[in-house]
Amino acid sequence: MTSPPESTPVAERLARMVSRFAVAAQAHQRSLDVMDEAGAAAHVRVLHGLYAAIVREGERGEEAFLLLLESDNDVVAGMAAVFTLQSATERALVVLRRLAAGEGLLGFRARYALERWEKGEWQQP
Repeated sequence: MTSPPESTPVAERLARMVSRFAVAAQAHQRSLDVMDEAGAAAHVRVLHGLYAAIVREGERGEEAFLLLLESDNDVVAGMAAVFTLQSATERALVVLRRLAAGEGLLGFRARYALERWEKGEWQQP
């Protein structure tokens, strides 16, 4: 059994940023669902900023972010997979393959990401 997470200012800040990333991923999906291109683009900028801030924390930040791959929310897990495809390839591919088997926009987006990865055309978001 693992010990509970540290309760330090850094750990708390990381937890807030990871939580905000999850919220922004869901907001991005909602924007796509209603074809709000400007809203989706705004959420992408937030996602990029949060991801950059999280990984700037080094190994601790990367580990905190990778927990999103295990999210019960497929939108959150999928977005985390897209952002970690180059750094945690195998874990990200497992998530994307699972999502690609599904229907709807999320399944389509996962299939597209996998296709680009397999063709060597992947560009990190």
